[in-house]
Amino acid sequence: MLTLEETIELILKHKSDYERNDILTMIQEKRNELGPEVINDESAAMIVARELGVDLHKMSPSARQRIEDITESTKNVAGLVGRVDRIGTVRTFARKDGGEGKVASIFISDETGSIRVALWDEMTKAVSEEHISVGSIIQVRGAYVKPGLGDTIELNLGRMGTIKPLENDEIEELGVDFSATTKDEMKISDLQENTYDVSLKVEIQRVFRVSTFNKKDGSEGKVLAMVVADDSGSTRLVFWDDKADEVEGIEPGEVIGVNHAYTRPNRDGDDIEIHVGKSTVIERGLKDKIDTAESTPKYSSSSEPLGMKDIVDLETGMNDVDIEGKIATIYDVKTFTRKDGGEGQVQNIVIADKTSNIRVTFWGEDNEHIAKAKEGDVIRILHGYVKEGFRGGVEYQVGRKCEIKLNPKGSKLKQLDLSKITENASSSSGTVGVSEPLGKTNISDLSVEMRDVDIEGKVVTAYDVKTFTRKDGAEGQLRNVVIADQTSKIRVTFWGEDVEKVADVQEGDVIRILHGYVKEGYRGGLEYQVGRKGEIMLNPEDSDLKQLDLSDVAFETVATKASRVLIGEIDEASEGKNVEICGIIVDMGQNRVFYEACPTCNKKLEAVDGGYNCKSCGEVEKPEPRMLYKITIDDGSGSIRATLFGTVGEKLLGMTAEEAQKLIAKSGKEDEPIQATSDKIRGRYIAMHGRVKKFGDSIEISSNGFEFADPLQEIKRLKEVIQKETS
Repeated sequence: MLTLEETIELILKHKSDYERNDILTMIQEKRNELGPEVINDESAAMIVARELGVDLHKMSPSARQRIEDITESTKNVAGLVGRVDRIGTVRTFARKDGGEGKVASIFISDETGSIRVALWDEMTKAVSEEHISVGSIIQVRGAYVKPGLGDTIELNLGRMGTIKPLENDEIEELGVDFSATTKDEMKISDLQENTYDVSLKVEIQRVFRVSTFNKKDGSEGKVLAMVVADDSGSTRLVFWDDKADEVEGIEPGEVIGVNHAYTRPNRDGDDIEIHVGKSTVIERGLKDKIDTAESTPKYSSSSEPLGMKDIVDLETGMNDVDIEGKIATIYDVKTFTRKDGGEGQVQNIVIADKTSNIRVTFWGEDNEHIAKAKEGDVIRILHGYVKEGFRGGVEYQVGRKCEIKLNPKGSKLKQLDLSKITENASSSSGTVGVSEPLGKTNISDLSVEMRDVDIEGKVVTAYDVKTFTRKDGAEGQLRNVVIADQTSKIRVTFWGEDVEKVADVQEGDVIRILHGYVKEGYRGGLEYQVGRKGEIMLNPEDSDLKQLDLSDVAFETVATKASRVLIGEIDEASEGKNVEICGIIVDMGQNRVFYEACPTCNKKLEAVDGGYNCKSCGEVEKPEPRMLYKITIDDGSGSIRATLFGTVGEKLLGMTAEEAQKLIAKSGKEDEPIQATSDKIRGRYIAMHGRVKKFGDSIEISSNGFEFADPLQEIKRLKEVIQKETS
């Protein structure tokens, strides 16, 4: 959000017929109109600017952020300006919900440094439609910060962000010579493990032969390694695929420049290598002379194999160590974008032996080795290594030279009873335990992401069974019921064979469900999912709810019970809580406001060959549009983004998702529903309630509902609060 002085500066720049005192008077009048206890000077100034037709997104020198200003704690990247140095290609990937995502990387710099910006989905149009090019001076707004490799940070720009090339007059006004930005060169002795954006000059000392290998997609890959040195030391430099071709014919003694490379440990974990990926720039034919150091890298060394170890004996730093365990938990495969723009995959499992348990991480093609693994299988892994885990403790990493065997013959762990393994065994070694069952919980105490939780309730509503076609062509079923206990109510979803178990359930029956999990519902609030491990009991004999009078239950969903807070008070400790905020709508998304959803399960659909496909239900002939977009609210103490979906989003825009879809089709503009209504919405005072959620490093609110607030009533309410606190 702009400061008061920045907003006044922009108004005076574009409305030269006004004096500063005129603007200050208008701001004071707007505060008096809306209530000085409710609206501060900054928010009132923004409303005045909007009413005068001033574009507050116009960049000014005082509002510009510099790359050196961006840290992991930065919550609002609102005015970062930089020169585009490199642009990666747009890549597609499969989302967890079955839809298709897009990502592209650009690298920008200013006089203080450089940073990677990842563009997601709609934002990739800046690349594919050539809105920006190398050398463009751009402004980035609405990005959020995430940790990169090593100690670096990067920016991520999603649907709520904007990327805008600056006009010449704006660039001149900034007074920055972006052509003078430079990249500091590093020395080999300065290299650290997992560092991104490495630039240095080196002399070639030794070149190995090119090796070829088969990639996961069946194509052939190439790798070329060489030993390089500068005046501080020497190391191994590795080129992949086209980059290996780019240095064909290179010989010892040649000096080259390497820019935007990255580091990683060598196979044995005892030295650091430099890797040249798709985004790396190689400079050849340099005339520089380097007085190289005499030291040689440990590229040929190997550590002594440690052999088979009990999990309880594993310690950080162990290399070439073997383990064997029974699989306790298998997590989903996660897809991510590497720093070179390529797509990577990672999968975690938890295994246990008779002494303890540990999280095991598989990367890339190694995921295929456990694709058919099941919980309860025994797995033996040779030649892995141990590192510190993300949440502390230790993790076992499956590296490139590992051997993986499922259910090996002669294993003594096939009969191991996992329930007898202490879940947090050996705290000294920091092993990772399987999640603790939460047991029976009141419905009012449920929250998103709770797993292995038990509930019991009386059926309030039983919906009809829905039949759908799965992706593999088979027929699937689901059924929803709403149950209540003495504290609240919740929607419960049954899938597949579990539908048969509740086929005869009626309103008034009692259901007890064990080992389910909680997720956010499509229309807000919470939903309880009966997964594969769920156990269902109808009308249990020992239930205390048989005599529950449903008319006595306050059917206010968990999500709507919220206490009023200031936005500035919301932090990571608020995650998962239901709150109400009241402030001014200062910004709206500038992209599409709906997505195509499956009419059966409401999941986002994937566009395939001119049609639509649901990951759960298969081919969908008639998708339904579902509203989904974000707004920014400011109450003077701070600002926060709120996600509106379903009927909540329709209510704010004053149109249904179907009407928004028709408006886009008629205008040909994805953001037309926003543009058509923004003047009526921006600057409105709103009271919104919802759940606090964390997206990356940003704190946001997932809205469950709202009302346009009456400033006079808010003033009265605030005065009453103040009187109570001072009395």
